[in-house]
Amino acid sequence: MKTKLLIPLFLFSVSLLLAQKKYVIGNVKNEVQNNIPQTYIYNPRTEEVVITDISGDFIIAAIPSDELRIVKNGFERLTLKINDGNFTKPMQLILNKLPFEIEEVTIAFNPTGNLKKDLAYFKTAPRTEKLNKEMTQYMRGPIPDAMPQNTIPSMFAQRKPGEGQVPLLSIGSGGNGGVLGLLAGAIAGKKNNSTPPNYAEVEDFYRRVKDVIDLNYFKNYGLSEYDFDIFLAYVDQANSLSKKYHKNFNRAIIEYELKIALVEYLKTHKVGS
Repeated sequence: MKTKLLIPLFLFSVSLLLAQKKYVIGNVKNEVQNNIPQTYIYNPRTEEVVITDISGDFIIAAIPSDELRIVKNGFERLTLKINDGNFTKPMQLILNKLPFEIEEVTIAFNPTGNLKKDLAYFKTAPRTEKLNKEMTQYMRGPIPDAMPQNTIPSMFAQRKPGEGQVPLLSIGSGGNGGVLGLLAGAIAGKKNNSTPPNYAEVEDFYRRVKDVIDLNYFKNYGLSEYDFDIFLAYVDQANSLSKKYHKNFNRAIIEYELKIALVEYLKTHKVGS
């Protein structure tokens, strides 16, 4: 019997609370009447927080005597006490911009009022003063005259016969570094090295190659000394280096062939591991 009486009483209490729940509607602007979105509206009694939309509008539950706190970064905080009139029409809230604070400036020099003492504070260092004085004297001095010289410019001087000409066959060490020297060495290598070298000749050829070419070029591509030995044997097998050049050794041509072969070798072989 008591349970049946409590249920209607509870439902009546809930209905009464729901009937008393009200909402206030408002809009937040700045001093120049621009809407302020992302402003926090907080009701401490209900601990409810709402945020204004892109138009600065909000709606929040409240009752008369509630205090709403309006907070926005960069603006002064606003506290608003709700009364009955706030439920009849939308509220228009204005937030004032926080004043810009200028950092404090500390003046190191404190003038004494004595002109002689105060000017001594701004006195230039002796070395700087001496340099400024010398520069002033130099700038005020006469401009030195350019004296003509009875000489023929180098670009118009008469050349000796053959001066400035470089024979193609004489470029490089021993006359084998020029363009024609490279071609001649290549042709001679093909003609004179038809006999394959023996094991000792191949080993001697490898040792000579490592002694004369620039190994740093290949190290820059990740080849260690061990990797270079494998690479050299690979190129020799593919291009018959020792067969062509073990008798007519040509450093420039051999190094050129190795650099060309390195491009394809790096595509299919892993080095530096």
